[in-house]
Amino acid sequence: MTTRKNPFCHRTGAASRREGKRMRYFKCANPKAVNRETVAQDVCFAEQEKKNDRQGKGLHYAANALFALVSLAAFVGCGFLIAQIPVPKNPFLFILLIAGKLLLGVGALVVSVLFGHLVSSPIAEKAQKKSAARKRQAFEESLTSLREFYGWKEPCVVTKCYESSDKAFKNHDVCIYVTENELRIAANLKYGFSNREKDLGCYAFAPDEISLTQIQEESFLAAELKAGDIVFRLGRRAKGYIEKNFSFKASDA
Repeated sequence: MTTRKNPFCHRTGAASRREGKRMRYFKCANPKAVNRETVAQDVCFAEQEKKNDRQGKGLHYAANALFALVSLAAFVGCGFLIAQIPVPKNPFLFILLIAGKLLLGVGALVVSVLFGHLVSSPIAEKAQKKSAARKRQAFEESLTSLREFYGWKEPCVVTKCYESSDKAFKNHDVCIYVTENELRIAANLKYGFSNREKDLGCYAFAPDEISLTQIQEESFLAAELKAGDIVFRLGRRAKGYIEKNFSFKASDA
């Protein structure tokens, strides 16, 4: 299978090595400068999937409403028929009748629920086909070119970036992974996002230029990664992943 070369995934001027260090930053060029049809090959799914998601939610609500309405109507109808059974004067038969009506009521409830499910299931199936799971799948498929460009691969970890010297990463979910003997930090390449404007670029670090420490925030633990003047304050899951998957000189701090 031939892979199409992405016409706007090339290294920008920021991709050059900084001050002789091996740490580097690179990013896809601005997609707004590319022919609209080319960009559409990767991101045109977004609007359609948003529409599908809205339709899916609407159908889901309609299916639930129909299920409740049909089940209630069936149960009330069964209850009306049960109530038509004549009441005997004999006390013993009366007790048997009450017990029988209770059993019939339980049976009527079960039948009503099954009938409601049967009537509403076609709509529920349509809702499921337009669910967010399909939207997520489309998001993931749309990232093929970005994943190839940034060298993304499993295993990886997705965590929160609470603070960074690069403010574009602050309060974003980031993906941390190891490739070509480099630790890389980029946007959420595992689960995806809906448009290229959320692409944050990628930082790549060599093993001997990072330090990693665990720090205490106000109410939680975080992992702080440093490489020169570049700092990332990440969710604590990042520390365990990096220590397990990336060979670097551990910090004593």
